Amino acid sequence: MAKVEVDLKLLIAAIALIIIAIVATSFTTYLMFSGVEPKNAIPEGEDLVEKNRDIGPTYHIGEFTVNLTANISSRFIRTDIVVEVSERATINEIETRKYQIRDRIITILRAKTVDQLNNPDQLELLRFEIMQNVNHLLNSGEIVDLFFIDLVIQ
Repeated sequence: MAKVEVDLKLLIAAIALIIIAIVATSFTTYLMFSGVEPKNAIPEGEDLVEKNRDIGPTYHIGEFTVNLTANISSRFIRTDIVVEVSERATINEIETRKYQIRDRIITILRAKTVDQLNNPDQLELLRFEIMQNVNHLLNSGEIVDLFFIDLVIQ
């Protein structure tokens, strides 16, 4: 029989690589089958909106019925809007500027088309556009969220 010489350093390196591969495979298998999700993972079917967060003070801005920009026939939107504000004092300012705020919202809504409002992404942009424009009118506090309580497009 022939004697095979094995370099000790090569043998130690091979055993170390095998141990690392076994540990990595075991850890990956554990994560896959244990049901543990990373802390920043979004559950399946959820979007980026925070669930169950506390809501701040709210104010009902009112109902709006506005003609939309249309090429062929007269179309309109009817919506009811509630805003969440950063602090209670902001509600007093919104009440003081209610007519300016309503005018700004009507102007924004009138510039929209039916196609824009039927697109969910565009509807989110509308929400942020209204919030941004109304926040420019406020001197103290801000609107942190806007809710369409009712939304009908005809």
